[in-house]
Amino acid sequence: MTSVPISLIIFVVLFGSALAAMFVARLLPDHHLSPETRTVVSVSVAVVGTLSALVVGLLISTANTAFIAKTRQVTDISADLIGLDRLVLRYGPETGEVRMLLRRYTVAKLHDLFPETSDQAGDVENLSTVSLLEEVQDRILALTPANDRQRWLQAQALQLTTAIAAARWQLAQENVGGTPRPLLLLVMFWFSIVFASFGLFAPRNVITIVTIFLCAIGVGSVIRMTTELQTPFSGLVRVSDAPLLHVLEIIGR
Repeated sequence: MTSVPISLIIFVVLFGSALAAMFVARLLPDHHLSPETRTVVSVSVAVVGTLSALVVGLLISTANTAFIAKTRQVTDISADLIGLDRLVLRYGPETGEVRMLLRRYTVAKLHDLFPETSDQAGDVENLSTVSLLEEVQDRILALTPANDRQRWLQAQALQLTTAIAAARWQLAQENVGGTPRPLLLLVMFWFSIVFASFGLFAPRNVITIVTIFLCAIGVGSVIRMTTELQTPFSGLVRVSDAPLLHVLEIIGR
């Protein structure tokens, strides 16, 4: 499920909890809404609200850390591609086809990670793109160094192709994770208790309802931001494609 449906469901549940509590409050006897009862409910809900805030803060921090890690990985891949291009260029004119393949791989990787439409998920496991990188490795292996300098350049180039391949598989493996669905349900349950307490003692007027409405939107948007950060190659919040675009500008000069 994408971030938009999740945030909408959470908004509906929270706002609905507050409205339902307002309706129930009208049916309760007055002694159930006494100041003593209000105090007990407020203190109890404060505990639940604190737990909810701590968990949401942890979710945001974890998602942001994962997003930053993905950004760093894309930057590292881009730097390795530039370094690989410089190494094969220094090797000699016989690496012209290798550089062409390297450019094709960069274009394919750019299209895999950054689709044209933001709602389309990035394809970090495209096997045809992997085949291009493996072909680059095979071409470098097939080179016949004539001196120690070329042997060193060949060895360094192979190390960079291995690093690029490893980063690719790391992206694919880390892309599988996400916030566990039971944890989201638990947080939604906690927040529904908090919003129900709002509606239980809140006066029934436009200002109160609008305030609760905006608070429900705020909580839903926070959960959406968390899920957006966990899908760094699709959605509104995406990793920048600038490093790979810079690689395309350099390769082939």
